[in-house]
Amino acid sequence: MQNEMMDLVKQFNENAMKSAKRFGELNLKTFETLAAKQSEVVNACFETGSKNVEAMSKAKDPQEAATLQQEAIKACSEKWLANVREAADLLNATREELVAIAEEATKYVTDSAEKAAELNQKTWAANLDKAAEAVEQAVAKASEFTQQAVAATREATEKAAEASKEVADKAVEATKQTVKEVKAVKVA
Repeated sequence: MQNEMMDLVKQFNENAMKSAKRFGELNLKTFETLAAKQSEVVNACFETGSKNVEAMSKAKDPQEAATLQQEAIKACSEKWLANVREAADLLNATREELVAIAEEATKYVTDSAEKAAELNQKTWAANLDKAAEAVEQAVAKASEFTQQAVAATREATEKAAEASKEVADKAVEATKQTVKEVKAVKVA
């Protein structure tokens, strides 16, 4: 009976480690994906800016230059907004996976506790309850950290999108002002 209990404890620990590893891998994968998406969007916007500068240098008049600049800003803004949506979708999918892992771990903890109680209810019941509680707390804490990370990432993504929109709005406004000034100079 003692060997059975040791086997159960060993299996319990292995499953707890597997769950923790899955949490870590999922968090790392999510972070890497979000970082790659952010980098991709920033590079695309810089590339668009470079193409815009090249196109503006070939523009025949200020109106055409302003139009080209507005198109570039719009394209970059659209990429940022698409990225924000993709990031939100990814974070939601990650949260669902984390919940599934937590539920699976909780189920296994419950099943293990029942088996242990059957093997040696008086001796091991209290210890397994403590172990189950510790694992549930660890899973809850990991889930909490993940939710905090998801919230922080979402907030950072939203702030980046807001900042991009502000920059785009300012650039559009500056372009409009430049066009007005050029027209005023032509009239004068």
